[in-house]
Amino acid sequence: MPRRILAVLLAALALVAGCSAPSPPEVTVYADGKAVQLAPVQYCDVQVTDCQANPQAAGTLTLRPGKPMQISVPPDVADSPWVVYVQTVDAQGKPQPVQRTFFAPDESYAYTARPAPGQRLLTVEVQQAGARFDQNGEVLARGVWSVQLRGR
Repeated sequence: MPRRILAVLLAALALVAGCSAPSPPEVTVYADGKAVQLAPVQYCDVQVTDCQANPQAAGTLTLRPGKPMQISVPPDVADSPWVVYVQTVDAQGKPQPVQRTFFAPDESYAYTARPAPGQRLLTVEVQQAGARFDQNGEVLARGVWSVQLRGR
């Protein structure tokens, strides 16, 4: 009888362990023939009240000047509003204004960041919207994924 109880307890523990919270979604970036899976540098619950920071999750890729970078987000991100911020620099290395592209829920699962002629991509950041606003009425980011692009 004790063996049977032990077996039932072990089975219950295995079931509970299998029901743990899923890991945060990853975003895939692809540039110049290389793909990188990015974990979020910040990920919060939907209400943006319980957040985990992981600054080491920021990725880096090498990219030739003028070349684009593709971004692919999983359904966990695409099912909510999300935004891509793109920072470029000109040929002299001077930062250009940040470009912002917004996606409504289920509008897209991918985006291609393209620098203007004579520029190169410097930083690309993906932000998933949370369900709260800050004091200025701006939506708080639930998740943030970031990649730095180095020139060849």
